[in-house]
Amino acid sequence: MKGYPTTFLGLFDPPTTDRPAIREIEIPIIQRDFAQGRQDSETQAIRERFLDAMIHAATTGESMGLDFIYGDVDVDEGLLQPLDGQQRLTTLFLLHWYVASRAGVLDPSAPWLRFSYATRPTARDFTTALADHAYPPDVTTPSDWITDQPWFVYPWRQDPTISSMLVMLDAIHERFRPATDPHEIWSRLEQRPTDEDNGAIWFLFLPVPEMQRGEDLYIKMNSRGKPLTPFEVFKADFEAMIKEVDPDRYRHLANNIDGPWADVLWEYEKEGGDRVIDDEFMLYLTFVVEIAEWRDDDPDRKWKDKSGRRLRTLEERAHLAFVHSSNPQALRNRDFFFHAFDTWVGTRPRDELEQLFSAAGAGTGPIPLFSSTPDLFGACITKYGAEFSAQETLLLFAVLLARQARDRLAPELVQRRLRSVRNVSAAFLNRDRNMSDYVAAVERIMLDGKMDDLPGFSDYLVTDEALKWRVMDEHPEVTDAIHEIEDSSLVRGRILAFELDPDHLAARARAFSAIREHSLRDLFGAALLTKGDFSRSVKWGGKVRQLGSSTRDDSWMDLLTTGSRHDLGFVRDPLTLLFDDVATRMGAGHAAEDALEDIRSEWLAEHESKQCFDWRYYLTRYVGARSAVGDGYFHNTDYDAEVGGFSYRQLRVLVGGDYTSHYRDALLRAAWIDGGLSRVAEEPDWYWNQKETWIRSDDPGMRLRTSRAEIRCLEDGFAVELPPERDDLVSTLETALGHFARNDAGTVIVQQSPVGPRPIDTEDRIQLCIRLVNALAAAGL
Repeated sequence: MKGYPTTFLGLFDPPTTDRPAIREIEIPIIQRDFAQGRQDSETQAIRERFLDAMIHAATTGESMGLDFIYGDVDVDEGLLQPLDGQQRLTTLFLLHWYVASRAGVLDPSAPWLRFSYATRPTARDFTTALADHAYPPDVTTPSDWITDQPWFVYPWRQDPTISSMLVMLDAIHERFRPATDPHEIWSRLEQRPTDEDNGAIWFLFLPVPEMQRGEDLYIKMNSRGKPLTPFEVFKADFEAMIKEVDPDRYRHLANNIDGPWADVLWEYEKEGGDRVIDDEFMLYLTFVVEIAEWRDDDPDRKWKDKSGRRLRTLEERAHLAFVHSSNPQALRNRDFFFHAFDTWVGTRPRDELEQLFSAAGAGTGPIPLFSSTPDLFGACITKYGAEFSAQETLLLFAVLLARQARDRLAPELVQRRLRSVRNVSAAFLNRDRNMSDYVAAVERIMLDGKMDDLPGFSDYLVTDEALKWRVMDEHPEVTDAIHEIEDSSLVRGRILAFELDPDHLAARARAFSAIREHSLRDLFGAALLTKGDFSRSVKWGGKVRQLGSSTRDDSWMDLLTTGSRHDLGFVRDPLTLLFDDVATRMGAGHAAEDALEDIRSEWLAEHESKQCFDWRYYLTRYVGARSAVGDGYFHNTDYDAEVGGFSYRQLRVLVGGDYTSHYRDALLRAAWIDGGLSRVAEEPDWYWNQKETWIRSDDPGMRLRTSRAEIRCLEDGFAVELPPERDDLVSTLETALGHFARNDAGTVIVQQSPVGPRPIDTEDRIQLCIRLVNALAAAGL
């Protein structure tokens, strides 16, 4: 088929070439209704974008191409029955009718007004009536004016094509400003294609002489009016965009988007999807468009059309990113767009990415990503915008940059820089506000190999990453050890809590790898306490502190990675001592678990021999005092690092982040667990609000099951209180308590040493509490 460039008005001109003459257009009965005026959100977005482009072309010197329109032509009658282009032709008919009416040049005898629908008689009659009646100036909207005319018959209200035409006319009307001169617009529309100018709105007309052949083509290419998918809409628009500015790239796009590019996506879809790759295309396209937007960092054109008060469509955003004349980075963005697809052609992306990344492992080989899959491409085309994280977005961008610059980046440089991108992006990322900064930083790391002046990422992470580079450059032998530490899920690349002493780094890395296992987490925390107070201040002026949970990795990640290298000295010093101790014992043939248990036991024995029972002793000895749930938070109103850390009174384990969740007294619960007291006492585990009014809501204690008496932990011992209504048990309680040392306030006292700024227990108060509860239970309480 031979194509002829023309415009809507030019289509009706007497032919000067061998194309058939067109004297009338009739939408054939096999076509669907006019759909551009439907009111659903997807159609509305397409309509607005299409009309904006048309009006822009009609009111400026720019040209708009509508690709090809083809159809059957009855050469004797001059009747064109379009098989592809019905929606565009109908919109053009309505636009020309509106502009001609406003310009006062609507001539009912003009050939271009012979436009009708064979789908329904009502639609045919409506277009005929429009041709005979011009829309007057200075009246209401076209739809209100038309439906109020005596020639508008009632049955037309039920015709979906007519309803869509009225919506389209109103949309055209909304886009004409009062200052717009309709005569100038009509003059633009009257221009025919020339060698120098295609006209305001033009298309390539492809006549199909035989109707049967035309129907076959229609059925094959248009699926009898099946609505286009968002990807098909994007593809048509994007091809037109690229064709205007980069013909060579347009040919590459046309030859690949339904061929080699689609084959790459099909490798994923054929494994169990819906066997349609449109959704995968759209997700990857969205990723590439957003990368371009973030690289451009132009906040005035992202996402929203502020003047139109609406979100921009992906097609509009692609136009601004890749082809718009106002964007100085359009060529760079086009290069990246084509590379993002071409780079995977002839490969299996999964295999390519598994050479770079893994979902597990440490030290050597592919870089662990701490996610379910190393296949970032596969995850992007199925989860982008939903479960594809900001870090994964940046890592995929980094990979694409590396592949784009592979001629000047050695594989070992790519691995080092990708690892650093993983490390600095492992912290919280504000996707809504800072992605342009992150993208710029990733580009600087990957292409320039720079670890300074990186916007967005935390300065202390960037500084520490640069420190690691220097250490590895000066001491290559410790590279594997650094990687082994940073590949742990407890730190995820951020090793600010670890000494980088080259002389001891390898041994400490081995020790850390051996004792970081989840099954050893509780013992690891207990052994670490023997080396010092490693609690992290969380909130409430340092009164809420974190020691790590025996079950939750993220609590340890908070503890080991929150803050700068300087800030993390509180945990780095105890860690270093523990690693050295474990490394020495493992060097002597001890297993990691045995080494931790020996460190714990020896320290406890030393404190017992000295009769020194501080809070670290209780948390180290008693599993019930440690945090097995929540984030490892402890609250103590009297915490003071200068006088020994936590006090004994109200040393609480917070199950959540504060008292709105469960909480428990660490020392009472240690007694409840170690003494097996569940038969005689309720677990000391509470909500903040208690229903019984007699209980001190801010200071509950362990409650005995029979008498409902409560035992509360005080700084110097234990208070025992009966409920107000149980006065009958006072004498029984006094008798039972007579076997214990008490002070004037009735407190069962713990023997303490007054030496130092804060008294220290010289007897184990947990064992005293167990004896106390058992004595009360034996007394019938």
